[in-house]
Amino acid sequence: MSKKVVVALLVVACCFWAPAAFAARELRLGHFGSENHPSHTAAKQFAANVEKRTNGEIKIVIYPNNALGSPPEVLEQVILGALDMSLSGQDQLAKHVALFDAVSIPFSIGGYDHMDRVLDGPFKEWASVEVGKVGLVYLSSWEWGFRQITNSKHPIKSPDDVKGLKIRTPPAMSYQAAIEALGGNVQTIAFGELVMAMRQGVVDGQENPISVIYDLKLYESQKFITIVNYLYSSMTHVVSKSVWDALTTEQRTILQEESDSARLLMRKLVRDEERKQIEAMRSMGVQIDQPDLASFKAKMGSAYEKIKKNIGEANFNKWMEMAEATK
Repeated sequence: MSKKVVVALLVVACCFWAPAAFAARELRLGHFGSENHPSHTAAKQFAANVEKRTNGEIKIVIYPNNALGSPPEVLEQVILGALDMSLSGQDQLAKHVALFDAVSIPFSIGGYDHMDRVLDGPFKEWASVEVGKVGLVYLSSWEWGFRQITNSKHPIKSPDDVKGLKIRTPPAMSYQAAIEALGGNVQTIAFGELVMAMRQGVVDGQENPISVIYDLKLYESQKFITIVNYLYSSMTHVVSKSVWDALTTEQRTILQEESDSARLLMRKLVRDEERKQIEAMRSMGVQIDQPDLASFKAKMGSAYEKIKKNIGEANFNKWMEMAEATK
């Protein structure tokens, strides 16, 4: 065989195999935020930067708004390796790694800056080991926000004003324990039915971050909003360990750095919008109160006992120690 023929065959072979060799690896990311929510904006930044920095070797395909199933189903898929990564609520993670319920210990954190110091510091180091045991890699905690209480009956300026109110919460133990400790009558209603339940007066009130209250226009039926920051909820960025292990060291570094960057973007967007949304609702005639929280926190004894039993006293105490050390 002549040298020219050999060269020609090599050229043909390279052309034939090149697309396969350099094909982008697609990683699917599922989350429960809407396409208008800061979570999706941050996710898009994450995807764009990862693709750019890996020179197209990794392409993140985003599925917002529960497109791949309910939050518990999406997280389960990531654990099983059927889905590559997710932004999952901490309450969903807590069903597999109990210490995540510590993040929502009521009135344990003094504000956003305080929570940032805990989540990005000692909590990340503590939780990563336990998350790894269920087949996940914990990249970072994104924002969902501090949760506030709304109702259609009257202003809430003390714990006594919560007594007897029918308050919708998610099916998460710490949320329900806190509302019950304040004297509220907890009601569990699916998130997709929340707006209609508020409009029809099925319940008196609900609790959610300001961004959710505003985006769902809950202020149309809920004329009283109380800023209590009673507990915090986050979206946790996790990736399947099997997927992570198949990446190069450089690719892992890029995913981690871009997750951290998106985390910071989402926090800024949520907090900037929150201030604007509060003022917008005030201008629409919604009464927004910000009472002293000492009396609310003083009512948390029964909630703390329930949370201790659920996550273990050692985990409870460790979180409270971290919160105290990072004030």
